[in-house]
Amino acid sequence: MDITIFLAQVWGLIILAIGVGFFISRRFYVKLYKNIQNEPLSTLTFGIFAMTIGLLQTSIHNFWGTFDEGLISFLGWGTLAKGALFLVLPGFVDKAADWEVAKKLVPVAGVLLLVVGAYLTWIGYFA
Repeated sequence: MDITIFLAQVWGLIILAIGVGFFISRRFYVKLYKNIQNEPLSTLTFGIFAMTIGLLQTSIHNFWGTFDEGLISFLGWGTLAKGALFLVLPGFVDKAADWEVAKKLVPVAGVLLLVVGAYLTWIGYFA
């Protein structure tokens, strides 16, 4: 199995589930964003986990030749960057989350997650 297809299968279902959750359990995700600064250990744990996943993925998949490869590589680098931000600048992450909630961008993020998750699931399992 091609590594891009495998990662599309993994990322697709996870992103799709979170996208659906943004609409079905919106209050949970807003509360999660708003309370990130209240749980420093969770912030640290997420940062370590995200950096680990990002480093693992970028070490095995850093291909940019096709749109699908680029999207998967972008998700790996994005996860690595987000993990680093959680570890190095947790206050910035908190303020960014507050801004997203204040601007009512959670539905926009939910739609984006649904589209990307559905696309990756489609190419991972049906294309």
